Amino acid sequence: MNVHTLGPSDTDSYAAAADYNSHYQNNLAQIICHKSFEEILTNLADYSKEYLIIPTAFKSKSLHASWGDVHYTLLDQMNLITSFITKLDPLVVVKRINAANKIGYTHAATAQLLKHTIKDVSVITTPSKYLAYQAYQKNKAAYVLTNTKNIKLTAKETIIKSFSPSMVWCLYQIN
Repeated sequence: MNVHTLGPSDTDSYAAAADYNSHYQNNLAQIICHKSFEEILTNLADYSKEYLIIPTAFKSKSLHASWGDVHYTLLDQMNLITSFITKLDPLVVVKRINAANKIGYTHAATAQLLKHTIKDVSVITTPSKYLAYQAYQKNKAAYVLTNTKNIKLTAKETIIKSFSPSMVWCLYQIN
């Protein structure tokens, strides 16, 4: 059984796929990581008879779609098999104290959470919260909303807020 999801192994999606594999497949499934869900969703024909694990919080700026949009639009290309819930790795909003901008990075699914937490932020989204932290570091942004496991705080950074959400995941079989 091949299960496609967002990678790398530092993502919540990979953790959810590993959890599913452990609890329901006796660790016999092969987890295949992709750079983005968009990469999977636009190439479903390449993964016929394989599986996809995607969160119900999925949101894509490039596809102009949410999980609900994908679920209904792709009814003829994939079938919902089951759903399950996992606890996500804690989320944090990190502020760079000496930032010269008001830019914040995060995943599209958590963009509104970042805007709600930081009122005057210019949000830039990435395919994963892992990549959001990488972009935050590279571009010396003011804020990032990411998982705690992704960060290495310095003396010039502070955690503004933490969240400990659960997530609903969907397992689809691709036609």
